[in-house]
Amino acid sequence: MVSGTPPTARSFRARACDNCRIRKIKCDKISPCSSCGTLGIPCRPVGTPSTAPDSPRSNTPNDYEQRFSALQEQLATIQKTLERIICPSSSSGPIRPVQEPTPSGPTIPPFEGHSSFHHETLVARDAAYSAADTSHNSQLGDYVSAALASLKTNLDKHRASVTQGETQTATQPKEILLPVELVVAVVKKVKAQPPFTLVSQSWFDATRIETLCHSIYFPLEPVPAGTFALFYGLFYYIIRDYLHAQDPDLGRYNLSSALEICETQLDAGLASPTIMIDPTLEKIQALLIGVTKSQEEFDIQRCWTYLSLAFNMCQTMGLHRRTALRNDPLPTAEAKRHAFWALYTIDKNISLNIGLTSHFQDHDIDAELFTPSEDPKQRPWDLMSVVRMEFATIQGRVYDQLYSTSAFRASDEQRAAAIEKLSSDLEAVRDKLLAIDVSMGLYADSLHGIAACADFIAYSVLTVIYRAQTRPGDAMAISSRCYEIATLALHSHLKCFTYFRGRQTHKQTEYVNWILLYPSFTPFIIVFTHAITTASAVDLALLQDTVSSLELIKGLSRGSLHLYTVCEAFVKAAQVLVKSRQTLSGIERHQDGSLVMPAADGATNIAFPNVSWPEDTFDSLMNQTDISMFLNDFIGANRSVMDILSSDYMS
Repeated sequence: MVSGTPPTARSFRARACDNCRIRKIKCDKISPCSSCGTLGIPCRPVGTPSTAPDSPRSNTPNDYEQRFSALQEQLATIQKTLERIICPSSSSGPIRPVQEPTPSGPTIPPFEGHSSFHHETLVARDAAYSAADTSHNSQLGDYVSAALASLKTNLDKHRASVTQGETQTATQPKEILLPVELVVAVVKKVKAQPPFTLVSQSWFDATRIETLCHSIYFPLEPVPAGTFALFYGLFYYIIRDYLHAQDPDLGRYNLSSALEICETQLDAGLASPTIMIDPTLEKIQALLIGVTKSQEEFDIQRCWTYLSLAFNMCQTMGLHRRTALRNDPLPTAEAKRHAFWALYTIDKNISLNIGLTSHFQDHDIDAELFTPSEDPKQRPWDLMSVVRMEFATIQGRVYDQLYSTSAFRASDEQRAAAIEKLSSDLEAVRDKLLAIDVSMGLYADSLHGIAACADFIAYSVLTVIYRAQTRPGDAMAISSRCYEIATLALHSHLKCFTYFRGRQTHKQTEYVNWILLYPSFTPFIIVFTHAITTASAVDLALLQDTVSSLELIKGLSRGSLHLYTVCEAFVKAAQVLVKSRQTLSGIERHQDGSLVMPAADGATNIAFPNVSWPEDTFDSLMNQTDISMFLNDFIGANRSVMDILSSDYMS
């Protein structure tokens, strides 16, 4: 035996210390042992407790107290260790939610398609693994497996280094958490009575919201980037819904103040640089909320920006491909499908309205739709969401086949066939929506309202379809069919407005955001053009009724105010022209009702007649020259209404 070495370090009969035996972990049997040294607690070898020599494990009260004290010391040490791991900047104090850290690498490997080199390496690797497994030469199989394992390690290192090179450190805004009591009360309310937004958008269930709250208020690890933005975004809509409903169960809380906090923190989270890197489902969902909120506020540019970010993340995570989700647990896969198709639906709508190609291209998507709920209260909303996706697909086809650069190169026969096919498909989707039984659904009155407005949305998009019968430089300006559909669209709007007019303010806002501002307001411009070309009193009356309805809801949102102001200027101009029996020059009316621009005059000769305009005809927003420029752009250049409305001379 070597001198100076404790007997217990070399003897196979040495026994574990009492602390290690209590914790049932391996003891190196030296004194003091390394486990007790790491935890910073006294090491008590066997036989050292203050018990009688002939009773090594006495069950006296004093022994129990000593063991309990030892356990308390160990738990306290473990708690401090956890705090140092989770919050390295502070070695003491309670665990706090960690601000979104700069990620060290991607959450998941970025998705790459079949044409990518990375995908080919994976296919080759799997084929080699298969060949190695079926080989009778075990040495060869071991060699191949080792080589492929090295390949995988190198690929992972390269991907991590690329991502780390793109990561930038950013100072995050200070998070202001909502009171715990309010959050608990809201979650309980969501379980008992889901708010309108969550139901209508098919976004989340109560269990996922509860899990989200746990991850923020009781974190066992750093809160991932994007989670805070998602939390504030969801609670912004949830609290807003309960505030509108004046829910008595939440009456003792300051919901207005909480709503302001959520909105401020949501905007800060979406503006953070960390939202743009290392895509996660939470970030995509947060961006979806940002897209929805921007669309409500008629901030189309911000909406389009958020859509671009969300689309890139969906591509990176492969949410557009079914193969990328096949290994996910069902709840996670369904949540990804919900987010992807909600973004897809909004993207196709905004794309057609502003005249830009959509981010989500149908030829590259084979993702499955989410499965509608079997709960009769939720199912009608889910079915309606699925129909909206089909409707959005048609909107995308309208742009691709009728308004894109390649569409203008198509022959007249091809365009005519596309117009008829798109019109037929759109009407079929409208009928499918109307066939949904909404009687058992939550918020059934809103379901009935959406169904009542199906004609308005369908006719509005049909107007855009038939508007494409004319291409830039052609003689035809507005066909009789386009004018007929536009008239039906405005009559449908007035019918819908009657349905919502007597309802609460937030229900009227619902109509503005999700019905009135959903399609382009092209029908109004078509009827206006027809009115001032033909001096039609009937058209003028329809325009005046439409503007009167817009005036009643102009204060509900920025979008409704903008729409009212523009339409009012057009109506004032139409009143002067129709009453004076003066019409536009540069456009003629044919016997079939079509409005035709003579080809010899070119596409920029539409002008107002020389009439005396009353002083209050135009305000600071628009004047006679603006409207003339608008008509030349709209009819002569065939630009979209939304595109023209956002032009400099309309601001």
